[in-house]
Amino acid sequence: MLRIKSDLQRRRRAGVSSQTPSERHRKMLVLLLLMSGLASLNVIGMMYFEALSLDDAVWLTLTTITTVGYGDFSAETPGGRLTTIVLLYIFGIFLLAQIAGEWIDLRADRRERKRRGLWRWSMKDHILIINTPDRDGDRYLALLVEQIMGSKSLADHPIQIFSSKYPQGLPEELNLKGVVLHSGAPEGRGQLHAVSVETAAYILVLAVDATDYRSDSITLDILDRLKQYDLPGYVIAECVQDENRDRLRNHGAHAVIRPVRAYPELLVRAMAAPGTETILEDLFKHDGVHSRRYNVTIQLQPWGQLAARILMAGLGTPLGYVDRSGQIITNPHASEEVDGEALFIMVNHDRIPDHQQMQDVVSNVS
Repeated sequence: MLRIKSDLQRRRRAGVSSQTPSERHRKMLVLLLLMSGLASLNVIGMMYFEALSLDDAVWLTLTTITTVGYGDFSAETPGGRLTTIVLLYIFGIFLLAQIAGEWIDLRADRRERKRRGLWRWSMKDHILIINTPDRDGDRYLALLVEQIMGSKSLADHPIQIFSSKYPQGLPEELNLKGVVLHSGAPEGRGQLHAVSVETAAYILVLAVDATDYRSDSITLDILDRLKQYDLPGYVIAECVQDENRDRLRNHGAHAVIRPVRAYPELLVRAMAAPGTETILEDLFKHDGVHSRRYNVTIQLQPWGQLAARILMAGLGTPLGYVDRSGQIITNPHASEEVDGEALFIMVNHDRIPDHQQMQDVVSNVS
């Protein structure tokens, strides 16, 4: 009972009808049945009083009730005229107008429900984003959606946002991209069922506050509820505190990453190429791998040979170089002849070669 009252209050605040779509459809069905009954009675009356054939009686009934009135047929007997007046003029035309009004209201209410996230979308193989970041959430979601749509392997998946932060509907920027909203919170099986978690290709559980470790508790609760389903999709959860990573994985997250709000590509990589997010995320750690610039002289030589010597010497992984004109070239082809003044190398924090070591390997051209 409390949930029903809560739903009604939410609809009123949203400015939509207090009637559910199923209630509206039932009302339309009743009106149509009444209309069909009146029309059938009038057809019988025209056949009885006016001695019309079935086809002519149906034609006369329809042209009368729709107020078209072609004039090719008309009721001439007192009984036929009385039947037409009572069944069609008094009740039929009124019912038809009411049906038209209900249909217009139904369409308008449906559009409003969809806009404000009160509609239950029938989705499959979609990307479900649960929660909205408290801080600058609109901008982050816009960037995230843009990155998803820019990924060839993800662009065909529809996107649904499951959040209580948009009672008036999604920002126009997201609407124009075709993103849909379901307004609510993942509290209970019904709410999660409404966003089709059972058929989602990817489920992203965002941290509500990227700076508050208590957000992990909310994420943990959501994952616990998702465990009730046999999910075919890939679940990615954001984790604020590193100590909670194993707990989130144990509760069903396939990938756990930090909420890096300036870099939504991290989430996109986790979906498009699972595992690469771990490599990328490590770049943000002070004690992880990181890239360094080595200002060394590179004599003309194939990039593949140069990169192989650096790798075999255990100095790191070459990422690119700076050519003689100062242009940065990343991931060149192995056969490309390179000639430059600096190298970018990915190194471990506990194995950082010095510049002389790097120059010796670079200059050792056989």
